[in-house]
Amino acid sequence: MIKDADSFCHEVERFSQHQLLVKSDLQTLVSSAINSLNEELFFSIAFTAKYVQGLLRVIQQAGTNPEIKNLRQIKNDLTENMEKITADLNTLLADSAKEVREKFKEKYLALTAESFANLRMLLNDLEWVKIYQNQLKRTK
Repeated sequence: MIKDADSFCHEVERFSQHQLLVKSDLQTLVSSAINSLNEELFFSIAFTAKYVQGLLRVIQQAGTNPEIKNLRQIKNDLTENMEKITADLNTLLADSAKEVREKFKEKYLALTAESFANLRMLLNDLEWVKIYQNQLKRTK
C-alpha cells in the first residue's frame, strides 16, 4: 500500500539510481491511484509497462538476432498491450482534474510520434515501479 506519492516516487527513483525520466507525471499517476483507491490498477499498469518494454526490446533486437521468430505475433502482442495500457491509464485518470486528463491525453496518448516517445519515457518509469515492487516482495 502506498502511503504518499512523493515518498513512493522518491524511493523508486533512489532504487533506479535516478533513472526516472518523467517523475512528476509518475507522481501524478500514483496520486490518482491513491485518491481513487485504485492502487491495484496502478500496479497492473506497471506490470503491463514492464512487459511492453520487454516486447519493445525484443523487436529492436529482431534485426540482429536470428533466434527471434514469430515477429508478427510479438507485434500483435505489443499492439494489444499498448491498447490495454492506454485504456488503463484513462481509467486511472478518470476521476482526476480535467487539466490532468487532457495533459496526459495530449502528452502520452495522442497518436503522434512525439506522444509515443513520451509514452516510452512513462513506460520506462512504470517499469522501474514494477522492478522496485518485485524487489520489495523478495526482501519480505
